[in-house]
Amino acid sequence: MINKYDIVIVGGGPAGLMAARAAGEEGLKVALLERKKDISKIHRTCGGAINVNESSFGEVVRYDDEKGEFAFQNNGFTVRYCGTFQNIYGFHIYSPGGKRLEFGNFSKLRTNPKKNRLGVATNKGLILKNLIEESERLRVSVFSNRNVFSVAKNSKNVTVECEDGTIFEGTFVIAADGINSRIARVLKLNKNRSFFGTTRDVSIEIEGTDCPDPDGFLFMFTPKGVFSMIPMAEKNCYLVSASTNRRDIKPLDLINYLANDDPTFSQWYKKSKILHDRTACVVTLMSPLEKPYKDNVLLIGDACWRREISNLGALCTGWKAGKTIAKALNDGKPNEEGVKEYLDWYQEYYYEPHGKRKQTGRNFLEYLASEDIDYLAELPDQEFEQTMDIFKVVNAIGRTYGKLMTRIYEERPDVMEKLLKVRENMEEDMKKQIKWGFRTV
Repeated sequence: MINKYDIVIVGGGPAGLMAARAAGEEGLKVALLERKKDISKIHRTCGGAINVNESSFGEVVRYDDEKGEFAFQNNGFTVRYCGTFQNIYGFHIYSPGGKRLEFGNFSKLRTNPKKNRLGVATNKGLILKNLIEESERLRVSVFSNRNVFSVAKNSKNVTVECEDGTIFEGTFVIAADGINSRIARVLKLNKNRSFFGTTRDVSIEIEGTDCPDPDGFLFMFTPKGVFSMIPMAEKNCYLVSASTNRRDIKPLDLINYLANDDPTFSQWYKKSKILHDRTACVVTLMSPLEKPYKDNVLLIGDACWRREISNLGALCTGWKAGKTIAKALNDGKPNEEGVKEYLDWYQEYYYEPHGKRKQTGRNFLEYLASEDIDYLAELPDQEFEQTMDIFKVVNAIGRTYGKLMTRIYEERPDVMEKLLKVRENMEEDMKKQIKWGFRTV
């Protein structure tokens, strides 16, 4: 028996669930398929933060603490959230010796948190639970424990087959099945994407830290690798993560090094309490899809991006996809012409400004000693603009150190020589990164 719908959505994360809600609001018959039994339970490494008060992917989000609601002002939708949260004020990047580049002075910014915060750390599982409830009230059929393995276009519709033998058919399919998208592989959309390697990520949730300013997105450079820490929804709780693209390094060993052995950052975690078992994920790094569409299948969120697109990006792509397909069906355009509005929007706010960036093989830790990085971290004498946009961070660092090259050459010619080696060997270092990876075509 084939279950027929207007839209079949594969993937029950924020992108897929928002697409289901958006399409359900328009009265469409919608099925959402998710391979997990408990859709709202988070199994993989994920911070749960939503960017606010700063433009990101053409959207500015405001969070109303009293109403418990995120308002997406440019796209025109809201997301309910009445759970606990912590504010996030920007990025801090630490050198091995504890020097830091501050994209926001957190001690000043936290005096007016509603105005100055650039992120809100949420319980992502609660957001998913709310979206499921809202979608089901709109008569969306939500199917858990459905592992999709086949997607194929027939003369009129798209057929989706699950491992348990159930078959669904929709005029359109939305692929929101994550960074290692099976649907992208089945449709052979990965063949023309550049491959940059594979990362293995591990995170632990902790309570308590002696970090001086923990209410931001922190990156810590150490002799063993680069780590990150970000606030979680619960007060004084944080997600600490390690990532590696090398097969000979275990991410959990890196976490243990940071917490117990690193001469600088282990001091932050002497009194920390581990809250529950670690989470992990494996990410295939590929260039974003320029055109996330084929044979009436529209790919959204992480499924078409280089890695996680952010919770804001996932929610926006889901909302736009659901509304655009509803309009296409109402206009009698069940084809690529019908979703042109979405594809143009994706080009303007996602692919053109961010998707065309070239991935490089820079690995500073293989060339620079800890003391070298400490020296470089102390050089900037200006304040960096507060931001939660990693692209702005990268651009600002590039501009700043571009102006400092003459000084570095004069003061530390040995460091300049190493920086030149980093640039000269980018192509070879990228080849190593690709060799260590596992490409999925």
